Amino acid sequence: MKLKVALGVLIGLAVSAAVVPYLPTDVLRPGIERALERSLGRKVDVGGIRLTLFPGPLPRPGFTLERVTIHEDPRAGIEPLAYVESLGASMRVVSLFQRKLEFSSLNLNDATINMVKTDAGPWNFQFLLENSSANSKRIPSIRMRSGRVNFKFGDTKSVFYFNDADLDVIPSGDGSMELRFGGAPSRTDRSTQEFGRFFVRGTAASQSRRLDLKVELERSPLAETLRWMDPRGFDVHGTVALDAQLSGPPSHLDVAGRIQLAEVHRWDLIPNEVGALNLGFGGTLDLRGERLDLQTTADRNVSPMVIRFRSWDFLKSPHWDAGVDLQQVPLATMLAVCGHMGATLPENLSAQGSVSGSVTYNEPQGMQGRVVVRDASLSVPEETPVEAPVATLDIAGRSINLESASVHIGESQSADIEGSYDLDQPRSLDLKITTRGLSVASMRSFGLEAIPMLEQTAEGTWHGWARYQGGDWSGESELQNARIVLDGLAEPLLIRSASVSLNGKRVAVNRLQAKVGAIAFTGSYRWEPGLEPSEKARPDKFDLKIDEADIAELSHLFAPALLRNRGFLARTLRLGANAPVPAWLKAIRTEGAISIGTLTAGDLRFQGITAQVKWTGPKAQLTELAGSSAPAEFSGDLGVDLSTGTPRYHFDGRAMDIAYKGGALDLEGVLDAEGDGSDLFDSVRAEGTLQGRAILFAPDTEFRSVAARFEMQGGGAASRWKLSNIEANQSGELLAGSGVSQTDGRLVLELVSRGKPLRYTGTLLTAAQQ
Repeated sequence: MKLKVALGVLIGLAVSAAVVPYLPTDVLRPGIERALERSLGRKVDVGGIRLTLFPGPLPRPGFTLERVTIHEDPRAGIEPLAYVESLGASMRVVSLFQRKLEFSSLNLNDATINMVKTDAGPWNFQFLLENSSANSKRIPSIRMRSGRVNFKFGDTKSVFYFNDADLDVIPSGDGSMELRFGGAPSRTDRSTQEFGRFFVRGTAASQSRRLDLKVELERSPLAETLRWMDPRGFDVHGTVALDAQLSGPPSHLDVAGRIQLAEVHRWDLIPNEVGALNLGFGGTLDLRGERLDLQTTADRNVSPMVIRFRSWDFLKSPHWDAGVDLQQVPLATMLAVCGHMGATLPENLSAQGSVSGSVTYNEPQGMQGRVVVRDASLSVPEETPVEAPVATLDIAGRSINLESASVHIGESQSADIEGSYDLDQPRSLDLKITTRGLSVASMRSFGLEAIPMLEQTAEGTWHGWARYQGGDWSGESELQNARIVLDGLAEPLLIRSASVSLNGKRVAVNRLQAKVGAIAFTGSYRWEPGLEPSEKARPDKFDLKIDEADIAELSHLFAPALLRNRGFLARTLRLGANAPVPAWLKAIRTEGAISIGTLTAGDLRFQGITAQVKWTGPKAQLTELAGSSAPAEFSGDLGVDLSTGTPRYHFDGRAMDIAYKGGALDLEGVLDAEGDGSDLFDSVRAEGTLQGRAILFAPDTEFRSVAARFEMQGGGAASRWKLSNIEANQSGELLAGSGVSQTDGRLVLELVSRGKPLRYTGTLLTAAQQ
C-alpha cells in the first residue's frame, strides 16, 4: 500500500512538473511583485513568470521569474540593487493558507548586485537588515551563484568588483542573518585578473548591528593583489594569503588574523627562502568611513619588526600608507631582503650587526625614514672586514642616503664614507671614500668594482678621496710604495709616490716617481679609453724621464715582450717564428715622450736621448729619436716589430761626427736587425751613404775628404763592408773607385786617379774601436 502511495506521489509530481510551466501566470504578476516588495522592502519589477516545482536546488512549489529588477532604497540612489536574468522564487507553503503570498527563498542566476555606500555613511545592505527588523518578518533566503558584485559610492561606481561571485544570505528568527560569500577580486581597468578567491563567512545581527565575519583570501599572486590597490604595481612578485576574524559594528570592526607571504622577490629575479613571512596582525576596520588600520602583533621579544598598514577610501579611490619599526634586526637579514629585491650587492657578502629605526611609505612622498646600523661588520671572501660602530641611513622618496661614517679595516686603518643609493632604475650607488692612509688591499674590502690602476696593484698605500658613481670612479689621491705587476715587464713596477686623478674611465698619474728593476724614472701617465662601447680605444699618453739606464737592463726588463721564443729548443726549431701575439700585447695602445739622460751599452755611453713613442699592439715606433755619444750625434726613426717571437728592428736615420782614424764620419741610411745578443749583431744589415773628413786611412795615406755608398752585414769587428761610388780627396788629388772588407779585418780600396789604378789597404777598425 505504501509503495502505491509513494508511486502515486511521484507520478503526480512528474505530471505537475510537466504541466505547471504551461499554466497561465500573467494574472499572478502583481501579487508576486507585491510579495517580493514586502520581503525586500523595495520595489521589484518582473518581466516574465513561469510556475515551477524546481525554483531552487530542492523541489518545492514556486516560480521562475525572468528579467527581474530589484530597485534600490531611495536613500542609496536610483540605480537598482540587482539585475537578475532568472530568479527562482520558492513559496512559503504556510502563506498559501493565510491568503498572503510569501517567499521562503530566492535563487539568483546570472545576477549583478550593486553594493552602495551612501553619502550619509551606511551601506545599502544595512537598510535591508533594518527593513527586516522593522517589519518583524524574515526576508527570504537569498542564493546567488556565478554573479557579479559591483561597488558604488553615492552615484560613482568603483573600479573594484567581485567576479564569479557566490552569495548566501540566510535569515534567522531573531532578525540576524548568516552570510556566506565567495568571489574573485577584480578591477574594471584591467583586462586580465589573476587573483585567488576571497571568502566571507559569518553573521550579521540587525538589532545590535553587529557583524561577526571570517575573511579569507586564497593564495594569490602578490603583484596582482598589490595592483588591486594601485594599478601601477610595485614590480614585486610572490604569493599572499590571509585569514582574519572581524567582529563588531560596521563602523568599528575589530580585526585579528594572519598573513602569509612567500617567494617575495623583484619581478626579474628568482625567488628564494628569504621572501617567506607568516605574520599575525590586528587592528580595526570602519566600513562606513572606509578606513582600515592594521599592524603586526608579534611580541617584540620574538620578532624585532612591527609592520603598520593604513588604507582609506579603499573601495572608492584607494589610498594607503605603510610603515615598519625595526628594533635590532640582524643586518644580514636586511641585506638579504635588499638583495632579493634587486639591490646590487657584492657577491658572497657576509654581514654582522643590527638595524634599528623606522621607515614609512605613502603615495605622495614615497618612502621616508631613518635607520641606524650599529656594530656593523661587512666582508667578502679573503678580504679584511669593514667595520663601523655607527652608520645612519636617511630614506627620502626613492633615495637612501648614508651620512658620513667612520669605518675601520683591520686594527690600524680607517676611512670616512658617505653616499646614496637610488631605488629607481638602474638602482645606482653613489659612494665617497675619504682616508688619510689606507692600504690598496683594504680598498678591496669594500667589495666594489676595482679602482682603475689599483686593480693591478699588489700592495701600497692610498690616501685622498674617491667617489664611486654609476659604475665609474672619480677622485684625487696619492699612491705611495705601490707594487704593480704589468704584462710585458720582467720585473714589477715599484711606485715610490704618485698623484692619481680619476674621472670616469680616465686616469691621470702625475708627479710619478717609480722604478722597474734597476731603472728609476719620473713623469706622468694617462689612460683615456673610449667613452662609448662603439668608440675605438684611445691610446694612453705618457711623458717619462730616466736619468740613467743600461741597455742590458732594458733588454732584460722588456724580455717578455721582446723575446717570446726563449729557450734552446724554441730557437733551434724556430718555434717563435709564428708565435701567436698574446692578448695583453694586442691590447697595448700608448704614445708619448721619453728621455734618457745617460744610456750605457757596454763601453759606449749615450747622452741626452729623446724620442716620441707610439706603441700599438705588437708594433712600436720611436720617431724623432736623437742622442749623442761625444762627439758623435745621431737622429732618426726606429721601428720595433714584435709580431713574431723574435723582435725585428728597423732604423732610418743618420749618425754625425763619428770619430774614425783621426777624423770624422757621417753615416746616413737604414739598418735592419733581429733577435738579441750575438744573434742581433750577426743579423745587422745596413746601407746608405757616408762622408768623411781628415781620415788617416793608413800610416802613409790620409784623405782630406771621402764620400761613398756603403753596404754592411754583421756588427762589430766581424762586420763586412762594401763601398761603392767612392770619391776621395788626397792632398788635392781626386780619387774614385770602390772598396771591400776582408775576412782578416782589412779594408781594401781600389781607386783610380787620372786613369791610374791605385790600391790602398788599411784596417777597417782601429784597435780602440774593436
